[in-house]
Amino acid sequence: MMAAHRIRGWERPGNARGKRFAAMESAFYGFTIVIMLVCIAASTSCLSSFAVTRNPVALRLALAFLLYFFDLTFIFQNEYLSLNNLSEQGDALYYGIRNPYLKALVSVGVLESIWLALLEYLNKRSILLAVAPAALFLLAALLIVELAPEGPLKQWLFYSTREVFLAWMIVYVAFQAHEAKTTIQRSRTRKLARLAAVAAVLCACIVVENTFMIIVWKPGPEVARSALLLFFSERNISENVFILLFALFALRWSFRTLRMRRKDAPTPKGRQDAVYVRATMDNVCERYGLTAREREVLMSLVEGNDYQNTASRLHLAVGTVKSHMHNIFKKTGTKTSAELLQMFWGS
Repeated sequence: MMAAHRIRGWERPGNARGKRFAAMESAFYGFTIVIMLVCIAASTSCLSSFAVTRNPVALRLALAFLLYFFDLTFIFQNEYLSLNNLSEQGDALYYGIRNPYLKALVSVGVLESIWLALLEYLNKRSILLAVAPAALFLLAALLIVELAPEGPLKQWLFYSTREVFLAWMIVYVAFQAHEAKTTIQRSRTRKLARLAAVAAVLCACIVVENTFMIIVWKPGPEVARSALLLFFSERNISENVFILLFALFALRWSFRTLRMRRKDAPTPKGRQDAVYVRATMDNVCERYGLTAREREVLMSLVEGNDYQNTASRLHLAVGTVKSHMHNIFKKTGTKTSAELLQMFWGS
C-alpha cells in the first residue's frame, strides 16, 4: 500500500493523515505562489513609479521585492531537487542550510534595499550609516556558516541574522520619531512609526516561529517521509505575511503616486489629493529651504498655472515671479519647470 504512494523518493501515508498532508502541501504551494505574484506586482509598480517620478525610494523598494521573489524561486528549486533523495537525507535536510552564501547575499540585498529606501525617505546621507548594517549582517552570516557546528542552533542563528537587521531598522525608526524636532519631521516619522509597529509585531512572530520550528519541534517519521519536511525547513509563514503586508503597502503607495502624477502639471482633486499635495509641499519646502513666498509660487506651478496666471493670483509682477522661480531652481538643483515638477512628485 505504501509503495503506491511513493513518488520520486518521498512518501505520503495512505490514510486520512496522508490526505491532510497533501492538503497542507497544496496550501503551502498556493500561498507561496501568491507571495511571489504580489512581490512581482509590487516590484513592477514601484519601478513604474520610479520611471515617472525618479524617486529613489521607489527604485530601492522595487529591488527589494524583486530579490525576495528570487529568494522564493531558489526555495522552489531546492525543494524540487531534494525530492529525489528525501528519504536518505533526513535531519541533514531539515536542519541544513542549502546554498548559504547565496542565501546570505540575497537576504542582505533585500534588507539593504529596504534600509536604503528608509534612509532616503528620512533624508539621511551618511555613507557609513548606509553600508555598516549590511556589512555586519554579511560578516555575522559568514561567521555562522564557517564556525558554527552543524545542527539546529546553526540554522537558527543563520536565519536570525535577518531579524536582527530588521530589528535594527525598527529601532532606528523609533529613535528618529523620538528625536524629530520639526512638524514635518514628526509627520513623516509618525507614518513610519505605524508601519514599524506592525513590523515589530511580525518580527517577534518570525523569531518565535523560527525558535519553535527549528529548536523545539522535532518532525515525526510520517512528516520526515513527506514533502512537508521540505516546506517546513526553509519557510517562515510570519516572514511571508510580513512581506505580503509590506508589498500591499508599497502597491498602495505607488498607485497613489502614479494616480496623482500627470504628464503636465496636475491639479489636486478632492480632499485626499489636496492632503497629499500639501504634505509633499511641506517636505519639499523643508528639504530645500524654500521661503513662504517661494512656496506659494511653487504651489501655483503644481496647480498648473503659468507665470502670468501666478503673478495675477499672487498680486505680483511677472518679473518677480520669474525671480522667485530662479531661486527655486537654484535651491532644488533643477533647470526647467518640467524637472521641478518631476522632483516634486518624486518627493
